[in-house]
Amino acid sequence: MTKTASSLLAGALALFSALPAIAQSPLSLAGISVYRYENLIDHTGDSGVACCAPFVLGGPDGHFLYIRAVFDVAWSDEVDRVSISSSNILLQVPGEEDPRRAQGRYDWFGIYNTSAGSMSERRPNDWPNETAQVYLNGVWYLPRGVTSGELRIGEDDEALTVPVDLNVPVSAPITPGQTMVVTPRSITRAAPVNGEDRSNRIDIPGQMAARVGTLLQVEFDVTPAYSTDTDAQAGENQAFLRASWFALVGPDGMPLMALGTQPSNDAAPRSEWTTSISWDDAPRSSDQSLYFLGAGTPGTYQLYLLEDPVAQFTLQ
Repeated sequence: MTKTASSLLAGALALFSALPAIAQSPLSLAGISVYRYENLIDHTGDSGVACCAPFVLGGPDGHFLYIRAVFDVAWSDEVDRVSISSSNILLQVPGEEDPRRAQGRYDWFGIYNTSAGSMSERRPNDWPNETAQVYLNGVWYLPRGVTSGELRIGEDDEALTVPVDLNVPVSAPITPGQTMVVTPRSITRAAPVNGEDRSNRIDIPGQMAARVGTLLQVEFDVTPAYSTDTDAQAGENQAFLRASWFALVGPDGMPLMALGTQPSNDAAPRSEWTTSISWDDAPRSSDQSLYFLGAGTPGTYQLYLLEDPVAQFTLQ
């Protein structure tokens, strides 16, 4: 090799070594499932009433594609968190110039939310003895003829691309009633509800009483059929409920006005209240007590969990 060639080679090697390393996603695909739905019900509460006049999404030209993907993470001393915004979770479909953001997500199985979700997870405290995966639970609304696509996850310089087979048959989505077992206990005409509202460390007494109609108190137990948290790590079991997800329909076929729950004997009633349930070996039950306003007519009352009838009560 001549002196000139040797110098050129050394210069090229020096230039190559000075270039920054190509960024790479810390994610690797561990599993993926795709589901195709004709319609979905909006569970946000922003439109319609799920029990009796649900806002049903979907039309004759489109299908919902629910993509659930699980990713392993190359945790390291430098990588201690994964945080990917919904704007960087995209689906490229054939024939379209720009990739699409999701139209919705599932944070809890059976409960459809009409906004795109992010992906986030932290490195476990006892890493490397323990690891954690990252989950994608996105829903795209696509033309019915689309049968393939490519997920692009992450920012441009370190995006992971995953081919996705969208050629799956139409199926029925999981509904809220399939995720919970509801056991009725009682329905009664309730006395006024006394409670205290705490404001700036002062307890102020108050009362909720019916000025029109009759207060009804419905008591029941709820047991998760399985873990509904779509982001739960392997071995974790979690489920979640909102008081506003329940509705009561009277003997005349008309829904009653939901008034919420009293979190404790001395608390003020709350129109919105959440319940989180977690367990190790078997799902545990949660006792629920909700108030509704109606005519108080004797007969059979139907309890709904969003769009699903889940229990019956008889008022004497």
